[in-house]
Formats: sequence, C-alpha cells, structure tokens
Amino acid sequence: MKNYIIILLSLMILWSCEDVLDKPPLDTITDKEITFSKKEMELYANKFYGNFPTHEGYWLGIFEMDNSSDNMVSGDYNYNAQLAGTIQVPGSGGGWDFSKVRSANFFLENYHKTEEELSTVSAYIGEMYFWRAWFYFDLVKTFGDVPWYSKTLTTESEELYAPRTPRNAVVDSILVDLDQAIALLPEKGQETEGRIYREIALLFQSRVALYEGTWEKYHNGTDFGVDNADWDKYFRKAAEAANQVITSGHFAIDKAGTSPSEHYWGLFNQEDYSNSQEIMLWKKWDLSLNLYHLASAFFGVSDKNTGISKSLVNSYLCTDGKPIAVSDLYLGDDLIDEELSNRDPRLAQTIFVRGDVRNISGTDTSFFSVPDLTLEARLRNTTGYQLAKGNNPTADRTSNQDITGSIIFRYAEVLLNYAEAKAELNECTQSVLDESVNLLRDRVDMPHLTVDPGFDEGVSKTFPQLSQLMNEIRRERRVELACEGYRFDDLMRWAAADIIQRPMLGAKIQQYADIKDEFRPVLVPEALFSKNGYIAPYENSPAKDGWQFNPNKNYLKPLPSNQLTLNPNLEQNPGY
Repeated sequence: MKNYIIILLSLMILWSCEDVLDKPPLDTITDKEITFSKKEMELYANKFYGNFPTHEGYWLGIFEMDNSSDNMVSGDYNYNAQLAGTIQVPGSGGGWDFSKVRSANFFLENYHKTEEELSTVSAYIGEMYFWRAWFYFDLVKTFGDVPWYSKTLTTESEELYAPRTPRNAVVDSILVDLDQAIALLPEKGQETEGRIYREIALLFQSRVALYEGTWEKYHNGTDFGVDNADWDKYFRKAAEAANQVITSGHFAIDKAGTSPSEHYWGLFNQEDYSNSQEIMLWKKWDLSLNLYHLASAFFGVSDKNTGISKSLVNSYLCTDGKPIAVSDLYLGDDLIDEELSNRDPRLAQTIFVRGDVRNISGTDTSFFSVPDLTLEARLRNTTGYQLAKGNNPTADRTSNQDITGSIIFRYAEVLLNYAEAKAELNECTQSVLDESVNLLRDRVDMPHLTVDPGFDEGVSKTFPQLSQLMNEIRRERRVELACEGYRFDDLMRWAAADIIQRPMLGAKIQQYADIKDEFRPVLVPEALFSKNGYIAPYENSPAKDGWQFNPNKNYLKPLPSNQLTLNPNLEQNPGY
C-alpha cells in the first residue's frame, strides 16, 4: 500500500509538471499562442530590439566595433578573419541563419487575423517590415546573393532548395519593405518612447540604398558585381530618403558642453538623450530596473587590447581645412601635443590627451597621463592613442554599473549619407554641403567644405581615382563617425582593398621621450617598434606588412559547407 501511494504521488507530480511546461511563458508571446492582439503584437515586436548594437554586445559599446577596420588596431591581428584574410569555410553556421527572418515573416503573414483596428496596431506592423529589412540587409552584406523568403517555410517547402536570389533583387525587396515601414510607422513626436518611428526607417533606407549603390559601382566588372547594375537608382533613393529626414525639421546637430573643445566629445557620454535633437534612437539603462552595462570598467581605465590607428589620426584635417600632407599648420608627430595642435578639434575629443579628465568619483578626480601600454594583453592599449570618445568620467567605476546611454542612430549619419549620395550623382552643390557636411564642421568651428576644396590633389588623396570633393566627403564620414562601427561596411562597399592591405601602425615612440629610458622597453617592447619609429602592434604577426586580405574573395564571407550539401542549387562565394 505504501509503495502504491508513492507511485501515485509521483505520477501526479509528473502530470503537474507537464501541465506547467505546456503553458507558454507569461512575459513573451510564442508563435503557437499568438492571437495578434495589440499587446501581443507589442510583446512580439519587443524581442527584436535586442538586435541593435549597444553596450550589451561589446565591452566598450559601439566604440569597440571599429576593431574590424583600419580605425582601430586590436591586439589580435586575426580579430576579424575576413579582413585578415584567414577566414575559412565553416562546416555550419557562419552567419547563414534565416531564423529571425522567419520570425518576422510569421508576423507579417498572420497579423491580418487580428480583431484590432489596423490603425491602432499599424506601428507594430511597420516595425516588422523594418526588422525583416534589417535582417536581410545584414545577410546581403555578409554573403551577397541570398534566397529571398517572404513567407514562413516548413521542412517540406520547395523554396528551401531554390538558388540564391541576386543581391540587387534582394535589396530592391528590402527597400520595398522599408517603404511599407515608412508608410505605417508614426513620425517623430508621435511614436512611443524608445520605439522605431518613420524617420528611423528613412535613415536606414538611405543607408541600405547608399551601400548597394556604391557596392555595385565600385565592384563593377568583378566577381562581386551584379548584372545590369543601376547604381544611380540606389543613389537617388538614398538621397531622397535622407532628404526627407532633413526636411522633416525634427532634428539638428547637438553641441554638448560649453565650447567646441567639448561639443563633440560630450555627445557620447550622456545618460539621458531624451532632449537630444541629434540622437534619433538610443537605449536607456536604469539601475532601478537592474539594467546597466560594464563600459566604465574599461573606458578611461584601459583600452581592452585595442587602440586608435595612426591612419585614423592622420585623417583629421588641420584648422585651415587642409590635410596634414599639404597644410603649413601641421607640426609633425614627435610629440602628441604638437600632433594635435592646429587640428580638427574632433581629434582631441576622440583620443585621450595628457591632462584630460579620466574619472570623477565624489571629490576625487583622476587625469590621463599616458596610454596603458604596459597592462596585461587583454586590457592594454596597443597603439599609443587611447580612445576617449564614449568615456563618461562620472560613470560609477566602483560597482561598474554604468548607465551611460547607448546610441543606436544619430542624425549625423543622415547628413553624411545625403552628401555622399548627391556627390555620387554629381549633384553635390555648395547648398548640399552647407546643409550636410558643414553642419558637422560648424559644431567644432572647422572651415566649411566647398565644392572646390582648393588644395593640391596629389598626396592628400586617399582614393586617387576619385575627385578631391569625394575624398573629402569620405574623410568627413570617417572622422565624424570614427569608432561607431561604420568603417568596416564603408571599406567593403568602396572596394578599398588597397587601404585594408596597408600596415597598421600607432604613435611615434618619440612621443614618450620624456618617460625615463629604463621604463620605455617595458612601456613598448622593442619588438613592437617599426623601422621608422612607430609602434607596430602586428610586427611579429602575419599582418606585419598589412592584412592578407584577398580582394578576389574576402569582400564576402563563405557559405557553410553543410548548406551546400543540403541544397545543391546553392553556389559558394568566389574564391572559397
């Protein structure tokens, strides 16, 4: 009898557990249970917001993302295997994942079942068109041609065995999705705080169209080009989308701080952007909700095994509006104070300068002296130029509970997209420059860019095949968006292999001449000196003379081998 009771109780517990496990989570909506009420749509859409890059994905937030570019020098030359030229064909994974596309498709395929008035839920429908565009754009940037799926598939669906759709056809579908999003989303001022709105979709549309236009133009005639390329169509779309944001009148360039020496740096270290005219979308952190990140553990303390490149530092103009190669104001780089003298103020607001406030804790203030080149490898600075952009000196470094806001979209990108698209269309007038690039220069009191920059086009041109005006627009983009995660995409779409393959250097070691000689070998090991006296983090690596990027294959990633087996109609990307 006793054994019978024990068995009965055990079965009752198992049945009880099964009942609980069968119930859907109370704070999320699954595909199985959703009825598309307004609240369910909101919860369904919420899960996609974690796909925006914030401090959650990187220790230094978006400011660490340029490790995958020539703007920053990771201590690991192989940090981005695609740039390093060491990427291998994966057996599976590798980014070939359509699960998020499927989630968006499920919503778009079924939201009509709702009993709500469509006008009350249109914003969530618009968000889902945005998210499908977001996921597909990432796939196109990664792989080029990809299958276009506009509905949910099963294991029996014939579409799973279809060949890849040409990239320009996929981009056209992305732009149509964004047109839908633009039509359905509320405009700025009418949105729910923290959610996507119409002008965000317009900004993203300008980004997508500009990317595809430049990709088709600068990869034309290569294995990465497209048949019947029509890049001007995309430049036109990019310019129109950006112009709609500009003429909306909702946005302007912020001037944080009290002077041009703070206007730019101060934009990136705020806890609340609610009143910003420039930050279009951001993530708020709140200690009362136990929401925080860990950036303060590294910003102003170490550089997380990275540093600003000499290449980026050299990109900043002198205060006469001329590049260092042709300006009489440039004092050279033997000392950091001289290197920063007479330069675009954004340079001194992007890297730490001796005497800069590093941390404020109560009544105690610490100041920056030299980069942390001597720290352990996972924390050290690699170049002698330490990142200051994004450092919030008042962040809590005791508990490492940082609530500095995470910037997701800002108006500056709109202005830069507009200027570049108009220049590609040969329609970049002085008026275009004055309502785009020159607004950014006004923030830091730099001379205006003119349609005729007015200086020698020789050694100052990073892209010799392009006009000086286009060079300056690209330079402005690099400087304004430095260390915000844009540079890798720019190098890919501009087909900039010659830039990628250049040696990655840091500061001249002469800048540390005032440090006692017995400490200098510890500060910067001799193995990291280049022959001309600059710190060379990759001196003892295969990237000594530049990344081994192969322009015949490394502009795209390879498809995983298991997908080629599962679907014989798929073809591998060139070179792999």
